Amino acid sequence: MDGKQRTLTALARGIPDRVPMWDWFDEAVLLGVGQRLGLVAKSETTVLRRGDETDASIDLYASVIEAIEVDASSLVYGTGFAAIDADYGRGRYGRTFLLSEHGEPAIWEGAAHSAEEARRYDMAGRIEDADFDGVRRLIRRLPDRAHALNIEGPFAEAWMMMGGMDKLMLAFVEDPGYAHAALRTVTEFSKVLIYTAADLGIDFIMVDGDLCGNDFTRMSYADFREFLYPYKKEFVDHAHGRGLKIVKHCDGNVWRLLDDFIELGFDGFHPVQPQCMDLAQVKAHLFGRIRVFGNVECLDLLVFGTPEQVEVAAQQVIADGAPGGGYVFASSNSLHPGFKPENVIAMFEAGRRYGDYAGIAPKPRAVAPPPDTTPVRQPSRRRRADPGEPAAAGSPTLVAS
Repeated sequence: MDGKQRTLTALARGIPDRVPMWDWFDEAVLLGVGQRLGLVAKSETTVLRRGDETDASIDLYASVIEAIEVDASSLVYGTGFAAIDADYGRGRYGRTFLLSEHGEPAIWEGAAHSAEEARRYDMAGRIEDADFDGVRRLIRRLPDRAHALNIEGPFAEAWMMMGGMDKLMLAFVEDPGYAHAALRTVTEFSKVLIYTAADLGIDFIMVDGDLCGNDFTRMSYADFREFLYPYKKEFVDHAHGRGLKIVKHCDGNVWRLLDDFIELGFDGFHPVQPQCMDLAQVKAHLFGRIRVFGNVECLDLLVFGTPEQVEVAAQQVIADGAPGGGYVFASSNSLHPGFKPENVIAMFEAGRRYGDYAGIAPKPRAVAPPPDTTPVRQPSRRRRADPGEPAAAGSPTLVAS
């Protein structure tokens, strides 16, 4: 099998010849791996953090994927992003970001500050055909690989439009109309991206946007169901209507939402953060329903560990995640700044060495059921029916569950 066939077989819940491999590569890691493999000189640079991807960076990414035999790529679309000065950048979608040399830019200022502005804000109309030139370039370069398009899901895209996660979370309580207006606008935008992705030959969508911390969901379960679930369902159904698989990325302790991900129709779950979730438990719970991605520890191991330690950990991850198929080998978040290039190479070498399905169990091993995910603390707050009116005395308190 080639990488495309291997990945698509896993996404179809089948068992390929070996475990497929995929990951998100940060620019700094990509350069480090490229230099270690002799694919790029140490004096050469690319530009990602201060603008859209260059042809040089895309070509280097393709060369690295070929050299370490990764089966699927991770692609982004252009947003017209460019630096304003040494510290800030802005794209076509009106959002200002604080630039960083250590990862993705951070949102600084949003583009819509009220329900009316969010309703009138036409994000979908700002998409340009040239935004996908890099996607086309990589697909042409790597026709034997599967390709994922990264899309910020309704949650992350909405809070970026509003200028920060705190803005959306406060709107859940203080201004529900503003929250729904932002979520509607970004969902329509994301649906256009999905439609375009299908025409370009993308194989699956990877949806970003962390809904959980290491202990609890970032919002109450009631708010998740009221504000996020309907837009996620529309988003997933649209992808399936275009013939695409769709995978949900979410760091943290996701046990509270895993059954909702099944109900929503997501085809995969990434990345099973080892600090708060057990891969064998997750695989047993989701087996036959949702494919599992990731779990090679990236917070400490891939940054501070040795290649030998990475090999041992990768072997265990494959033993826990691969049985029965429906698993894609990857890190527990992304290949982020700070990684040792030799550890990245060791991770994928171990994926090839131990990922042959001839030596993997035919079904997941029996494990204890998932933990009780009911929060120990149940924070309460009053929600006003009309944000412009004070809460009436004695009005009921809604308990988050």
